[in-house]
Amino acid sequence: MRRAKFSRPRWAAIFALVSCLAAAPPALADARPLHLAVLHLQFTSFTCLNQSCSLASATAVGTATSNLATSAGTFDANLTIDFSPGGTCNIVDESDVFSFTNGSIFIHSHHEDCATHGLRIDTTFEITGGSGAFKGATGSGREFAAAPTQPPIIFSGEINY
Repeated sequence: MRRAKFSRPRWAAIFALVSCLAAAPPALADARPLHLAVLHLQFTSFTCLNQSCSLASATAVGTATSNLATSAGTFDANLTIDFSPGGTCNIVDESDVFSFTNGSIFIHSHHEDCATHGLRIDTTFEITGGSGAFKGATGSGREFAAAPTQPPIIFSGEINY
């Protein structure tokens, strides 16, 4: 029985390939559908950030549901609102936390809301992290609502965790 001979360059190439595979980051988890809904919403604070109150910060809390949780959870929002566009429009920078018994999902969006566009809120969001079962979560989707003070506010997209 004759053994195959490998030259040094071939062994070097194989070693380099194995080294690259071993050093490669783990593959991302498969994207899963995400559906979050804010069912009830209550503003808990509102603070003017300038004398004309064209810029303000607000907080809100509510109840939420998710296709990834077996029971209702909570919704907490920190908002910076710019009223300078005027009329029925404003610009919102929004950081949200959806909390359920199995963990929390952190979301950020930045959007201009105008009642003249049909839906008051119609924008993209990004998942910026999570805790518990959702630790290290990433993903994105769309946020939409007829009015920010009249839920439901829907977040629909994909999540990796």
